[in-house]
Amino acid sequence: MNKLNFIHVATFGPAIGLKGEIKLNLLTSSIDAFKSIDHYYNFDSSIEWKFNSIVLRKDKCIGHPSHCKSRNDAEALRNQKIFSSKDFFSSTKINEYYVVDLIDCEIKHKNGALIGKVINLDNFGAGDLLETVYKGKKIYIPMNEDNVLSIDIEKKIIIINPIQGILEYD
Repeated sequence: MNKLNFIHVATFGPAIGLKGEIKLNLLTSSIDAFKSIDHYYNFDSSIEWKFNSIVLRKDKCIGHPSHCKSRNDAEALRNQKIFSSKDFFSSTKINEYYVVDLIDCEIKHKNGALIGKVINLDNFGAGDLLETVYKGKKIYIPMNEDNVLSIDIEKKIIIINPIQGILEYD
């Protein structure tokens, strides 16, 4: 499997009940997006997990890995990351991106100055934020039309015109 296309899609949480069910902390946009992948691996793809069921219960995603027969089996998975290959994901629409595609993109001000590289994409509830380090400090740039002018995934370049206060240009 191509490691460049390997994407962290969820993390196993605590065991639920006695029959091997476990909470899944999803990193996909929805439970349906997670279920549509259908190929789930550990960090080095040496283990492929299958699920008997993946359901939403009280706003929590609960999975039942097919090899888990008891609470102890499920608890052994706790905190393990679940990965999949980007090859199993659906195509993105215009102006939609996978986080893995944005990581390491250069962020440039519209005047041409290099701001930094995308180190992560976060969302604290008010929208997606590009995380980078600028002049030794971690900053967040809102990923919206007001701040992001263009994204070229092929060239790995994001052009921004940040709102006043994000950078010292303002």
